[in-house]
Amino acid sequence: MERLIEIETPIGKFNVWTKGIGNNAKIKLLLLHGGPGGTHELFECFENFLPKEGIEIYYYNQLDSFLSDQPNDHSLWTVERFVDEIEQVRKALDLTKENFFLFGHSWGGIVAIEYALLYHNNLKGLIISNMMSSCHDYARYLENVICKQMDPDIVKSIKQLEDNHD
Repeated sequence: MERLIEIETPIGKFNVWTKGIGNNAKIKLLLLHGGPGGTHELFECFENFLPKEGIEIYYYNQLDSFLSDQPNDHSLWTVERFVDEIEQVRKALDLTKENFFLFGHSWGGIVAIEYALLYHNNLKGLIISNMMSSCHDYARYLENVICKQMDPDIVKSIKQLEDNHD
């Protein structure tokens, strides 16, 4: 069932889109997409197998993403505000510490970790998928490992684009 959930932000009220599939009082999984600005679409394949295994899933587009309102105000793009948004969505969907599992992919994983640190008492479980927890360490890895395996002319072109903020 699709549902818009009203959330409060520092600049006003907006709606975020959610869609629930399945029915299980004990296992409810809220899916956090990457981005910021990604979409739930990456997870649509989950409905082919998770509900069959008894897992109730909730797609959710974060504010400024796809089917949710898009105020396009970058002052809202803070980890703290996205964490607060998750808490508002959790309450609206009536997810509790007895049944609420949070799945964070990429950027969603970063926000999910921060949510779990602040609201661990509201959570039964946390799942992290395809993310890095340190931008600085990842940048060093790119420089010292990945770039050394690439064609030097391509690396030079990439660095020129970055230097020009393109």
